[in-house]
Amino acid sequence: EPTVRAELMEQVPHIALFCQENRPSIPYAFSKYLLPIVVRYLADQNNQVRKTSQAALLVLLEQELIERYDVETKVCPVLIDLTAPDSNDDVKTEAVAIMCKMASMVGKDITERLVLPRFCEMCCDCRMFHVRKVCAANFGDICSVVGQQATEEMLLPRFFQLCSDNVWGVRKACAECFMAVSCATSQEVRRTKLSTLFINLISDPSRWVRQAAFQSLGPFISTFANPSTSSQYFKEE
Repeated sequence: EPTVRAELMEQVPHIALFCQENRPSIPYAFSKYLLPIVVRYLADQNNQVRKTSQAALLVLLEQELIERYDVETKVCPVLIDLTAPDSNDDVKTEAVAIMCKMASMVGKDITERLVLPRFCEMCCDCRMFHVRKVCAANFGDICSVVGQQATEEMLLPRFFQLCSDNVWGVRKACAECFMAVSCATSQEVRRTKLSTLFINLISDPSRWVRQAAFQSLGPFISTFANPSTSSQYFKEE
């Protein structure tokens, strides 16, 4: 019964906390019995069960109730499988969103090794614009986690593709996260590459994209400021 599975997922974070507090007597209970259920339900046929398992997983990660080893060996491999080309459309879109949200919680190393390669593939998913839109909406967050080198070498080429996507919703999502992407690059890249890209968005055929770009104009300009000068100015004020 799906409602029973969904209700179970809502209780998992509480049980996980109990297991952690009583770890000496039940050291492997969560890792061995509960976590496999959570990740299995990420692909459940019932939408409500999937949603509650996703929420439970994010709470567990946020509260650091999942061991790093389990993140690498039990969580990430399942998410990679769920984002495979032959995966169910809804499940794939949801798994991409989870991967993006968990990046800041698991840190640079795991994100760069296990999440980033699949994320780059998903940015080029020619069949499903929903997947590309999720990638675009979370692009800035991924950039801020992996840092400047990975952003400039691996992510920027995908960002350029997404900014010229044939679906206006994808381009709008790019405009909305432009400042975060800019913050993860060097001044030279901002000046020579991102400025031109931003002008394209401001001149976009879709008024929704143009509107989002104009709303991001001030924040994008602020990334060009000299930190030493601007901080001193605000300090005096």
